[in-house]
Amino acid sequence: MKGFKGYIGVITLALGSASVWADLPQSSILSRYGITSDQLPDPAKDETLEPVEPKSRFQIQPEQPFVTIRLGENKPQTTGNLSIDRMDQQERQRCQRLQEELVKRGGSYLSCDGSIPGMPAFE
Repeated sequence: MKGFKGYIGVITLALGSASVWADLPQSSILSRYGITSDQLPDPAKDETLEPVEPKSRFQIQPEQPFVTIRLGENKPQTTGNLSIDRMDQQERQRCQRLQEELVKRGGSYLSCDGSIPGMPAFE
């Protein structure tokens, strides 16, 4: 029953649109009012204006790099606390002695600053 009602609705819609289509005039609107396309006014001439850049509401600054690489700066950082600075200096000296021993024995490279061998140290 639902399918039959759907067919009736489609047929009714088709007949209604066909009758509306038949009532529409076949000539253009201009010919109905006795005007030709030559009698139409010329379109308004637009003055070409240079586009104005809108001011931004935001302060745009260049993106800062994630990592800053500094070569040749192997100076130890000081904290201002004498005991910590002295302990850090002793640790660096101990690591350098271990590096020298490894070089003498033909061992692998030992990194004292936590960097990757062959790569510069990051600060």
